[in-house]
Amino acid sequence: MEPFPRYQNKEIKATKTAANELWRFKTDIWDILDILEKGYPCGRSKRKQNIIENCIKKGGKIHKAVVADCGDYWLVIHFGVFSYKKR
Repeated sequence: MEPFPRYQNKEIKATKTAANELWRFKTDIWDILDILEKGYPCGRSKRKQNIIENCIKKGGKIHKAVVADCGDYWLVIHFGVFSYKKR
């Protein structure tokens, strides 16, 4: 088993801040891979070309991952969970 999951043939790593956010929501880097593969783009604002912002619905919550392409690997720069309400 590899220590880091791979997305588009690049490893996924996390910044210290993103790792703390993952730990706070009791999730791990493998869940980021799931969000990138099965999630949908959910950017609210314009981001740089090399940044992906994907979300996935889990129960009544939305899990959001923001990942930057650093050439040889993907770097998780933000992870968040928020409520979902139908309007």
